[in-house]
Amino acid sequence: MTFVHPEQEYSLAVDVDDPVYGYLIRLWTVGEDGRDERIGQTVVDDRDLALQVASEMAAAADDLAAVHREPSLGPDTVYREDVDRSELDVPHEWDDDDAWEEALGDAFEEAGIPRSKATLTTKTIDGRDYYYLQWREGESVTSQYVAPVNPS
Repeated sequence: MTFVHPEQEYSLAVDVDDPVYGYLIRLWTVGEDGRDERIGQTVVDDRDLALQVASEMAAAADDLAAVHREPSLGPDTVYREDVDRSELDVPHEWDDDDAWEEALGDAFEEAGIPRSKATLTTKTIDGRDYYYLQWREGESVTSQYVAPVNPS
């Protein structure tokens, strides 16, 4: 059995016991040149599971086709350090993780920088300690206030 998307964006085929034993489910994308390119394939041995997998593959193909037609807006460039960024741990002095995350998020938003660019540092002002984000901009070092070290 072969199903072809109404707009010719993909085709889905389910073959029983040929060329393998069980249900061979294959999904192809239909290129602009009319050539099919396989994008998914699996074998299952249960009829109900085959129907479920085939419908999930068709739904995934619909999602892919929608993304192709209307890609979401995003950054022009994705930097590896933004993807692999490590989260700053909640300081021991802070009992409320949510309050820390909110303060940190507000500081990054105010600074207008990606989380991977800054490091967390402390500054002492008038005998009190404060957390600041710190990063380089060219030859200078820039800071953004986050929160007191000991919240009250």
